[in-house]
Amino acid sequence: MNCIQYIKKCYQKLKQKRDGQEESYRLSTQESEGQKKKTLVLDLDETLVHCEFKENQNFNYETILDVWHRGVLYNVYLCRRPFLREFLKQMSVFYEIIIFTAGYESYCYKVLQYIDVDKHISDYFARQNCIFVNGNCLKDLTILDRPLDQLIFIDNNPNAFELQPDNGLLIPSFLDSDEDECLFRLIPFLKFMANKQCVKPVNKFMKDYESIYGSLFSDSHITLQCNVDGEEGSLNEESCIIVENVPKHRKTQTLMNDKQKRNQVQQPRSQSLFSG
Repeated sequence: MNCIQYIKKCYQKLKQKRDGQEESYRLSTQESEGQKKKTLVLDLDETLVHCEFKENQNFNYETILDVWHRGVLYNVYLCRRPFLREFLKQMSVFYEIIIFTAGYESYCYKVLQYIDVDKHISDYFARQNCIFVNGNCLKDLTILDRPLDQLIFIDNNPNAFELQPDNGLLIPSFLDSDEDECLFRLIPFLKFMANKQCVKPVNKFMKDYESIYGSLFSDSHITLQCNVDGEEGSLNEESCIIVENVPKHRKTQTLMNDKQKRNQVQQPRSQSLFSG
């Protein structure tokens, strides 16, 4: 470990002690045992979970997290994407798993404490590690210090891939559908990719795979396509394209009803941990 790495590690320990955080998700070094595996980078919001910051009768949340951010206590209503726990368990065998989110670190840490009870996730990068250009959130994978030809990055926001497009795999956005199977369908494809000498370009391998085994994501999975306008998680009705005839998706139906009431004044959303 060189002098710069040592200073960085000491700073992280002091920051974690100040914030009351553990070191569970601070394993991002080239000395990690995980370097024998490929790297799977996962977005958080609308990829693994969906969260809201005020109670919504149309949102079937499973738990409420208390998150302190800048001296304010937030109630975060959270719903996990179906098959998340099994997905993380199986992928941890083949990949080192890292989270890369545009959410604030205090929020990200609390969410990971809840969804990763089995400690399959080795590290996370949050909003301070993102690049915002013309309202778009970009995520530079080079800061992970991992070989890019051994790295797959899954996100529901195509803007996130702009700097390294050959590593990106676009997943449909998740809000609250209990019929969502996207993570389940990804498992065999990612196992297939784990045996490749080089994973780039991911989209080409995905097309080759789908030509044999069929489409990973059917139309029924793509319930909402949201424009995040540079702030991940700041979903609003005006930024969503609604796909018709999506069964058992409470939020989609709510947005469709709201869209029909164009003359009504929409209530502003509560402040979220994704706002600046």
